[in-house]
Order: sequence, then C-alpha cells, then structure tokens
Amino acid sequence: MRILIDIGHPAHANFFRNPANILRKQGHTVIISVLHRGRLPKIVREEYPDFNIIKSGTYKSNKWSIIFQANILRFFIQLYNVFNYKIDFGLSVGSFTLGAALKIKGKKNIQFDDDPERGMNVFLERMTATKIYFPPIIKETKKISTYNALKEWSYLSPKYFLANKTVLEKYKVKPKNYIFIREVQTKSLNYSGQNPDIILGIADKIKNNITVLLSLEDKSKALLYPKNWIILKEPVDNIHSLIYFSTSVISSGDSMAREGAMLGVPSIYAGYREMNANKILIDKGMLVKKEPNEIPQFLNNIFEGKEQFENQDLFRENLLNEWTDINELIINKVNNI
Repeated sequence: MRILIDIGHPAHANFFRNPANILRKQGHTVIISVLHRGRLPKIVREEYPDFNIIKSGTYKSNKWSIIFQANILRFFIQLYNVFNYKIDFGLSVGSFTLGAALKIKGKKNIQFDDDPERGMNVFLERMTATKIYFPPIIKETKKISTYNALKEWSYLSPKYFLANKTVLEKYKVKPKNYIFIREVQTKSLNYSGQNPDIILGIADKIKNNITVLLSLEDKSKALLYPKNWIILKEPVDNIHSLIYFSTSVISSGDSMAREGAMLGVPSIYAGYREMNANKILIDKGMLVKKEPNEIPQFLNNIFEGKEQFENQDLFRENLLNEWTDINELIINKVNNI
C-alpha cells in the first residue's frame, strides 16, 4: 500500500516517526509530505533521512497565508500529490486538506487531533476523515474514536524514548540544575488571542542564579532576553533529553508544556488557552497553568522544595502502564482499514 503521511508542525514529525518506520518495514511504501513552515522542512529531513519527502504547501505568519496558502492552495497541491504518487491511504494530524484530496480519489485516511476546542477544524476533519482519533476528551461518535493517552506519548513513552545525558555537555549544564523555557510566536490562529512575549515580560523576575535554556521561536528578539540565558539553535539535537534533565519547564505554547509533563518534569503552561488535553496532565499533578506574574514565585518554590511532585521515573512508569501505545494503535488501524 502507498501511504502518504502529512506533516504540518514539528510535533507531527515526532508523532509519526515510529509508525512510518514500522509501516515501511512491513512492506508499505511511505511518502512524507511537509508544509513549508519555518524550519519544519529541515526538521523533517533530519527525522526522515531516507524517505521520499514532498512539498504540501507553504505557511507564513500572516492570516492571508494561513487561509489561502496553508489551506486552499494546499488542498490543490495535495490533490496533485495524491494522484501523482498513486496514494492509497493517508495519515495526518488533522489535515483535512489531505483528507479531502483522498476522499475525491475514493481513498481512506485516518486523522488525529487533541484540540476539540477548535470547532471549525473538527467539523472539517469529520467531513474528510475516514476515522478521527482523540484522547479521551471528546464524546465518541461513528466518526470519532478515543484512545487513552495524549498524542505526544507516541514518541515520549519510555518504550520509545531514552534520555541521553551526553547532550548536556554541549550547553555545559548538569542534570536537574537548569530550567527549560519555550517562547512561541503568537501569529498563528491558535495563538492569535494570546499576548506576545509572555516569558520576556517576566524574564527579569527569574533569578539570575538559575540557568536557563531558551527555545525561542522568534529569534529576532533574542537580544531582549537576559544575557546569561542560553538560546538554543533550532532544530535542537535531542531536545527532549534537554527537557527530561531540566528541573522545570515553562512554556507559552501548549505542546511543549505537555511534553515536559509527560517526561515527568514539573511543567508550567503560561499560555492563555484552556484545553482539555492539558487538564489530563494537570489532574495528574505534573502540569500547572499559571498567570505570567505568578510564575517566578512558583519557580522559586520548586527550587526550594516547597512544591512537591511525583518521582519522575515512577510517574512515567505509571503512564506506561495506564496509557495506550499509540504507535501500535496506528499500525493496527492502518492494516485493518
């Protein structure tokens, strides 16, 4: 079977990495389509070094590009890809453009999502997907099924991820002696209602003796952050090991906040979105949502031992025993369909 996997975000590249390799070993032809969005093509080339990688549209940080280039024009590009590469099946995280193209050809596709709060996206996914899979945060229907995990678990489960301590040498940091911060841009539709530069606004209130690794999406603002902060150059080699060995994660984006929590690191979500996917980890005690002005003191409490969290390895072992292996789910569903 000829399978097209569509990737429109760095997290999607991680999500499908294991299934892509397994499906190919089973004898399927796997083709990767990638949205040209910032450093995403470079990330995909590194994550899928010997796969056939094709373009599936362009995304720039403005509403015209989001609506026209990344959706309308992208649909026609995907339609061409589906027919030109003789695609039999599609996999994506909410790519209703690929779903629509495959539907026209009479082929099936599975889509994944973890954001039912985006009603229009879910509507379009329902219209174009053969089946949609969510974490247990939405009511099941004939078209929608749920699995007991969050999608980041596909690449962060202890079954598939082993932290590499040697990556710390490059930044001259020691395990559990630094914090990891992620500052996202707010030009995407998901974050259009969020105040920009949330972390920058509190940077001077984070103690100077705390070592900070900063993943900064908008590098044009690098000089505005404290000089002693270490700004990472994307794509970051073994970024999840850097997160794993940190004392705490602070993120103005929701994905990395969840990643930190799933890695058993006390994580603080500084963004404005209220998400049921986040609530799963908030209820488990490894993720907290804080207003920006509350973060410096909460961070001090973590370093001073005033905030207690479950042991990292025990937390991850409990998740491993409780949660679904998403990679196995994907492989089984693809082969069954």
